[in-house]
Amino acid sequence: MQLTKTMRELLDAVEQEINRIQGYTKVPVFYEPIKYFISLKGKRVRPLLTMLSAKAIDAEDTSSVFPAAAVELLHNFTLVHDDIMDNDDTRRGKPTVHKRWDISTAILAGDGLMGFAFDKLLHTPQGDVAAMARRFAQTMIVICEGQGLDKMFEAGHKVTLPDYMDMIKRKTSVLLELACELGGMTAGADENQLHHLRNFGYELGMGFQIQDDLLDIMADQDQFGKAVGSDLSRHKQTILTLLLQEQGVDIPDVTDVGQFRQLIDQYAVVNRVQDIYLKHFYHALSHMQNLPDNEATRQLNELAVAIRDRQW
Repeated sequence: MQLTKTMRELLDAVEQEINRIQGYTKVPVFYEPIKYFISLKGKRVRPLLTMLSAKAIDAEDTSSVFPAAAVELLHNFTLVHDDIMDNDDTRRGKPTVHKRWDISTAILAGDGLMGFAFDKLLHTPQGDVAAMARRFAQTMIVICEGQGLDKMFEAGHKVTLPDYMDMIKRKTSVLLELACELGGMTAGADENQLHHLRNFGYELGMGFQIQDDLLDIMADQDQFGKAVGSDLSRHKQTILTLLLQEQGVDIPDVTDVGQFRQLIDQYAVVNRVQDIYLKHFYHALSHMQNLPDNEATRQLNELAVAIRDRQW
C-alpha cells in the first residue's frame, strides 16, 4: 500500500505515542512481551483511520493521536488473545507471544495492552472523553462477543450466513467503526458526520473481513503474514464454507488447501465472495461523499481502495 507523505507523518506520530509505554522496570515478564508485540508493527490501518477521520472534520486537529494509539493497542490486545485461543504459531511473520514465551505471559501481556489502550484514550486533550471511553468499552465487549461466536462456530454450532455476518460485524467491523468514530468525536464532528464516519468504518470492516477469509485460502503466505489455510485447518466456519454448504457440498474432512481451492473454484464461490465484499467497499466509499471534500477524505478513499485491492 502506497502511503502519502501526510499518511506517513500521521503514522509516525502514532508510532511514537504507542511506544511511550513506561512502567515498573522490575517486571520484564510483563513489559518485554508487550514491547515485542508492538514492535511487530502491523499495517496500522485502524489508527490511520482515526487520524484521517479527525482531519476530515478539522484539518488542524492533532489530538487524535491519543485515540488512534488507543485503537491500535485495543487491536493488539485482541490479536494476542486470539492467537492463544486459536493456538497460532505466527503473527505478522514472527512467533506469537504465547509461543515465544508461554500462555500465562501472553494473557498478562494482552491484559496490559488493554490497560495501556484506555490510558492513551483518557489522555485525549479535547472532545467528550467520557463519551469516547463509553464507546471504547462498549466496543471491547462487542469484540469479545464476536470472538465468543467464532469459538461457538468452531465447536459444531449450526451456522447460517446471517450468523456469520453478525459474528464478523462484532469481531472485526466494530473496531474499524470505532476507529473512525473516535477520530470524528475528537475533532468535534456533528451527528450527521459521525453517522457517515461510523458507517464508512463499518462497511470497510465488513469488506475487509470477508476479503480476509478469501485471502486465508488464496493468498501468498509470505505476504499474508500468517499461515495460509489456518481457518480451514481449525474447521472454522467462514463465508467460503457456508456458500459451499448452501450448494450441498460436504466438507467436514477437507483440510488440504489445494483441495479446498479446487472446490471453491468448481462451485464459483470465489466470484460470489468477491461480489459480496466489493459491495461493502462500494457502500463504504459512498459514505465519504457526505463528508467535507478535503485532502483527508480523499486519503480515506485512497485507503479504502488500497484495502479493497490488496493481496495480503
